[in-house]
Amino acid sequence: MLVLVRVRTCSRRFFMPAGESELKSGVRGRALACLFCLHVGSNAGYAIGPLEKLFAEIGLRLGQSDPSRVHFGYPSLARGRPQLVPREIGGIIKFDFKKNDLREIANLATYVRQNQIRFVMGFDMPAMLPLFLSLRRAGVVTILSYWGAPMSSEMPCWKLALKRARFALSRSKVDGVIFESQAMARSAIYGFGIPATKVDVVPLGVDTGRFQPADSDYAYKAFGFPRERKIIVYSGHMERRKGVHSLVQAAKLLLLGRRRNDVCFLLCGNKADQSREYEAMYAGMGIEHLIRFAGYRSDMESIFPSCFCGVIPSIGWDSFTTSSLEMASSGLPVVASRLQGLTEAVVDRQTGLLYSPGNEVQLADCIETLLDNPELARAYGLAGRLRCENDLSVDHQRERLWSVVQRRIALSLA
Repeated sequence: MLVLVRVRTCSRRFFMPAGESELKSGVRGRALACLFCLHVGSNAGYAIGPLEKLFAEIGLRLGQSDPSRVHFGYPSLARGRPQLVPREIGGIIKFDFKKNDLREIANLATYVRQNQIRFVMGFDMPAMLPLFLSLRRAGVVTILSYWGAPMSSEMPCWKLALKRARFALSRSKVDGVIFESQAMARSAIYGFGIPATKVDVVPLGVDTGRFQPADSDYAYKAFGFPRERKIIVYSGHMERRKGVHSLVQAAKLLLLGRRRNDVCFLLCGNKADQSREYEAMYAGMGIEHLIRFAGYRSDMESIFPSCFCGVIPSIGWDSFTTSSLEMASSGLPVVASRLQGLTEAVVDRQTGLLYSPGNEVQLADCIETLLDNPELARAYGLAGRLRCENDLSVDHQRERLWSVVQRRIALSLA
C-alpha cells in the first residue's frame, strides 16, 4: 500500500503523458518534478544520510527551487520523517520497489500522474523492473539507478552475452546506472551485461569543512586512552565482510606479539551487542583498555583529528567508502585492504597504504610502518586532505551527479 505522509500536489487532475516537444521545453526551461526511491527505511544512518541530502539538492535544481516538485519514497517510515531531507520537500511516501507488488505499482503510477513526476532515481534499484513500464506510461521521462554496491560478479563470456541480450531486449529497463567507483561500474558492465554507454561513475564526496585537520585531544578525553599512545581508528559497519575481526587480530599482534607500547585502537559503528564477539577475542589478555569499541557515533568529525591513522580492513567486497574520505579529509593517512573501490579511495603510497585483504600480518606491518615513520604518515595525511579538497569534496560530487542527471535526461529525449 502506498502511504502518503505529506504531499503538496502540483495538480489534482489526471493527465495524459506530455508530448516530446513539451517534455523538452520542460527540461530546458521549466521546473521538472522528480521522485527519489530509497532501498532502506527512513533515517537508516551511516552513509545514506548524506546521499539523501544530495538527492534533495539535485531534486531542487531539477524543480528550479520549488520544493513541492521533489518527492522521496521509502520502504518503511517507522523511524519517522527523514531528518536530512528538508522539511519543505513536497512529498514523503512509503513505497518498496523490491516487493514488485502490483497494487503498490498502480498506486505509485497514480501518484506520479497527479504530481507530474518526470524524473525517477532509485538507490540500489534493479536495472530491469516491471515497475518502469508503469512509470513511463504515467509520464516519467528518465529513470536512473544509483548504486552504492557492486551489481554482480563478473560472468564468463557465454553467460555475459546472454545477459547483454536480455538487457538489450528488455522493454522495462533504466536509462542509466550510476556507481561510486570504477570497480562497481565493471560489475554492471561485465557481470550484469549493461552497456558501458549506460553506466556513469560519480565518486563519493566529503564535507571538507566539517571533516578537517585540527590539533585535538578529543578522543583521548572521550575514551581515556593513554596520551603516549597513538590512536588507530575504524568507523563503519560490524558485519564480517568489513573485516573488524582482522583489525582486532592485527591489534593483538602489535600489542602482544610485537609489544608496541605506542599504539591503541578505537573502533566505532557497533550497535547493541555487535562488539561482543570481537571483544571476546582479547578478553583477559590485559589489553582491554587499549582496544575500545565506541558504538555508533555522531561526533566522528571531532574524533578523527585526534587520531593517528584510519583503517578500512574489509575482507569482502567494498566500495568507495565514506569513512575513508572522512578520515583523509581529517588529515589521516589511511590503511586499507586492496579491494575494489578501496583501491580508488586510497592511493597506495600517496595517501595511505594498501595490503592484501584478510592478511593481519600485512595490516600490522602497514600500521607499524606509519608508527615508525611519523613524517611519512604526516605526508600521506596531507596528500589525502589535498585530494579531498581538490577532487573529492561534496561539491565535486554534487556537480558530477548534476552533470550526469542532465545528460541522461537529454539522452532519453534525443
